[in-house]
Amino acid sequence: MNITRTIETVFRRFLPSPFAIAVILTLVTILLALFFTNGPSDKNHILAILSYWESGVWSNGLLVFAYQMMLILVLGHILVLSKPMNKLIQGLTNYVTNTRNAVILVSTTTMLVSFFNWGLGLIFGAILARKVAEAAQTRGFQINYPLVGAAGYVGLMIWHGGISGS
Repeated sequence: MNITRTIETVFRRFLPSPFAIAVILTLVTILLALFFTNGPSDKNHILAILSYWESGVWSNGLLVFAYQMMLILVLGHILVLSKPMNKLIQGLTNYVTNTRNAVILVSTTTMLVSFFNWGLGLIFGAILARKVAEAAQTRGFQINYPLVGAAGYVGLMIWHGGISGS
């Protein structure tokens, strides 16, 4: 266990946030384009590169796609937090008595939900894993939460073969 804690500490301390990674990659790309490409003769080279970046980020096709993906996740989150789904999730947590049961329950139900929609399965798996951990803590038995949390994302393995696959 000490080696895993050491690795976790190193990653938490030195790994930048996703936003910082995006900014760093953007700056690296701009610098590479500045040094290894020829700019148009009528424009400043750095302004042309920034113009290309801006037109790529704010393209209509990309914005529509990003909005659709955001909508899938937000509506999936709303659906999973609804009263009927909350009752279903609470009922499912009654079957959990140990880590093995928890992993089997979370992974199979997440795969079933992900078969119908990847966004719903993604949110459902995360919330089910959390509720299973809360139920285990309330009932006073230990589970391997990282394993149960990973089982919550098993649905991502099969979603593309399901109904919402493109």
